[in-house]
Amino acid sequence: MVAKTSSGNYRSRVLKRRDMRRILLIASVVALCALMSLALYAQGNGGYKLVPNWPKIPSGLYFGLKDPPPPPAERDAQAAARRARGADPSAAAANSAPQAQPGISGLAIDTQDHIYVFNRGIKPVMVFDRDGKMILAGADQEINGKKLNPSYLHSGGVDWEGNVYVIERDAHRIVKLGPKLDKFLMQIGMTDQKGTDATHLNLPSGIAILHSGNIVVTDGYGNNRVILFSKDGKFIKQVGKGPGGPADKGTGNGEWNLPHKVAVDADENLYIIDRENKRIQVFDKNLNYIRQFANDGWNPWDIGTSRKGTDGIAFIADHAGERVHKIALKDGKILATWGKQGWGPGEFDWVHGVVVDSKGAVYAADTYGQRLQKFVPSTASSN
Repeated sequence: MVAKTSSGNYRSRVLKRRDMRRILLIASVVALCALMSLALYAQGNGGYKLVPNWPKIPSGLYFGLKDPPPPPAERDAQAAARRARGADPSAAAANSAPQAQPGISGLAIDTQDHIYVFNRGIKPVMVFDRDGKMILAGADQEINGKKLNPSYLHSGGVDWEGNVYVIERDAHRIVKLGPKLDKFLMQIGMTDQKGTDATHLNLPSGIAILHSGNIVVTDGYGNNRVILFSKDGKFIKQVGKGPGGPADKGTGNGEWNLPHKVAVDADENLYIIDRENKRIQVFDKNLNYIRQFANDGWNPWDIGTSRKGTDGIAFIADHAGERVHKIALKDGKILATWGKQGWGPGEFDWVHGVVVDSKGAVYAADTYGQRLQKFVPSTASSN
């Protein structure tokens, strides 16, 4: 009996030591995972770091309004005060002059990694190289009988020949300019005339130009449709619920609630922001529906792919929390995130534009923040 008791105690001690080793192993794995997570956040905003003092803006020029808008906390306090007084914001707006919209409305990038800024300022288009040097500015002349109103701008694009498209949203038109911004080439939409037919737009919001020269337009703030035009601006087809007019909001495939902006991959698949449905719908180059994806809690406002579009990733300007996400195009999975609301380095105030260059640097711009910021992978040099 004694021998059996000793043997039982021995086995018990062995089992306890094994259990202890398992507990220590599990604890070590948990600690390692925690350290890896902390290391990821310690890399500087999702593995990307801000390039300081970028870009270099010539004296006398600026993004957006010369007198900057109030910061977020002050805007929130003003709104709270209006609510406390029982003020009707729509009535106040109706009885006052339209306010100039601030900052940068959108970005584009060409095959030479030149970054095009669609600016609600004295120079409607400003172009920078990767080093932050401004190499061109313009589009402030009369264009097809009317000067651009910078406050009306809502992004634009660059085609494969270097021509520049500027969306003058509130004038219901898109103008095509030559590479030097000095020559008017074409207009889509009728100036100051809104509509839902083949020749009119209603507050257009985004654009992409395919290799063929065909043009994809998100006609989103007034209408709810995405339109495919030929290279010479002729209507080919549209996607939307019914006629795609202001009342034609929907949540089905190919339906929209403010189609906002669009990006293109190497196969010329179109990744289209369905802003108020908080999703991205994917179509082929002929506007045939393929699929869609979304992430809980986000509110995407822009999407940017590299010009080659072969890397399978994109970057999202997310108004929810004022962040930038790196995502996988195959399923929308978020791979990295950085940013928060504010005016500090690496922060955003209504982040509204994002592009990525051939070296992997990401450029993000905001409206109320009136800034363009450059981020590079933490392992890269800051240029």
